Amino acid sequence: MFHVERVLLCKNVKHGYFYLPGGHVELGETAAQALVREMQEEAALAVVANEVVAIDEHLFEQNGRARHEINVYLAMKTLDSAGPSSIQSVEEHIAFEWCELSQLDTRDIRPSHAKAVIRTAAAGKPLAWSSVRE
Repeated sequence: MFHVERVLLCKNVKHGYFYLPGGHVELGETAAQALVREMQEEAALAVVANEVVAIDEHLFEQNGRARHEINVYLAMKTLDSAGPSSIQSVEEHIAFEWCELSQLDTRDIRPSHAKAVIRTAAAGKPLAWSSVRE
């Protein structure tokens, strides 16, 4: 989600890194439905999922286990009448933060290529695909 040259990031409170809001797709739901559900669960925020802006493949290790995920990045728009500046987490382990696009390089955003996804989406460029092994 973008608002006045800023992007909405989700912060892992315990470890201090950031990632784009969203979550896992549950059996039987689409990526768009998952985004709408996750934003409702994590921020009590009603959103509409829009077009796909990027898809990536991410291979990494977490807690000693090999992981392989496919991320579908969707544009989204809030339906909240309070506006985007009032987004608060309802979960203790995460926090939402607006980041100026000019300050992306000052944040530890994961996966590492998410900054390129953000810049591509902010510029209105066509769909992007990437594959990264970390």
